[in-house]
Amino acid sequence: MISTRPNLVYLKAAWAAHASISAENCRQSYDEAGITFERVNHSWIVCKNDTQVSTMPLRYTRQDLRMGFLGRIEMEARKAAAEIEAVLLRDLDLPDDHTIVVELEQSMRQLRRNGSRALSILIGPAALADAPVQIYAEMHAFLDAPRACLYAHRKDTESHAGMEDLLANVSKRQRHPRAATYTELAELIATTLNAAMGASRSMAA
Repeated sequence: MISTRPNLVYLKAAWAAHASISAENCRQSYDEAGITFERVNHSWIVCKNDTQVSTMPLRYTRQDLRMGFLGRIEMEARKAAAEIEAVLLRDLDLPDDHTIVVELEQSMRQLRRNGSRALSILIGPAALADAPVQIYAEMHAFLDAPRACLYAHRKDTESHAGMEDLLANVSKRQRHPRAATYTELAELIATTLNAAMGASRSMAA
């Protein structure tokens, strides 16, 4: 049975393998990169530090290998994104007329195109004209390990007071959470944002 949970050990090893032969490491040998190959029938089993990260045909290029890493990484990243979205949809207490958008496909395109590791998630008013108090939040959940960066602001259109940073008084650990799993990460995100948005509503009242 195929697991619906992301393989965190694989993600760590595959991202490390991709980085070890890309960008400034593009000329590094496979031995120097810690990548090994074992031939099995008509394929190569590719490992990074004893973790299997890809399977390649007997004939392949370095670019084929990089794209192979990213293709399998994307499969695991989509599982991570699904875990995060499920928890946020369940646990976030959004203000009235606000919505959450998980930019999954755009983030996956950036992953395939240039190896971007971030999943972007946005919160904002569904209709600007109908929301005198507007909450804007942006989350970047990283797809190499359960960690994230959070930003949240409040705008009062009636007072024209500008944007207020809702996370100004929270700890760095809350603004840049880390966890053991993506489910736990999303729960931390929801707890921090709910507290910030709840405090904002209390002040407005």
